[in-house]
Amino acid sequence: MKTVLICNQKGGVGKTLIADELAFALERDQIPYNFYDLDDQGSAIHQTNENPEAVVQVVDTAGALQANMTKWIESADFVIVPTMMSNRDMKPLERMIQILEPFKGTKPTLYVFNRWNRFNISRDFINWFNAKYPDLKTAIISDTTAFNQAGACGISINEFQSNNIGCKQIEYIYSSVKYELNLKDRRTQ
Repeated sequence: MKTVLICNQKGGVGKTLIADELAFALERDQIPYNFYDLDDQGSAIHQTNENPEAVVQVVDTAGALQANMTKWIESADFVIVPTMMSNRDMKPLERMIQILEPFKGTKPTLYVFNRWNRFNISRDFINWFNAKYPDLKTAIISDTTAFNQAGACGISINEFQSNNIGCKQIEYIYSSVKYELNLKDRRTQ
């Protein structure tokens, strides 16, 4: 079984959003999965489940630097590190990069800049990150209310507003997961 770990020691960066959207995408592709919500806030749409036919598991971690973080990373097949783009997020993000440093080149990792917008702070943050860490793979999720509205309805952004830019961005993240984990869409088999 393949494991997607969504982690950042900082809370409120979009870990649960990404975990839920990945679970919805797996459902659309009819790929059996397990979902683990390790965050005590309980804000995930999906509930922790164990499917005996699962080929992938999505693990949503709590926003805290935990002793188990390195063990979780070691056992993961793909790591997603969401972050917000603010000065308060820089140090926690750099700590996550340091934690992941021993796995560089052996553990596929995607850094996701959440709530991107057209204003200077987003652009400046991404420019800082790319200058300092040019070899790290990144993705963005736009600042759109469609995510909140879809979440309030308990559905994916794809189902809520399929023409929203957020759908394309989540699809990019999901396609990265599928590529790295060599997952096959069961609808085409």
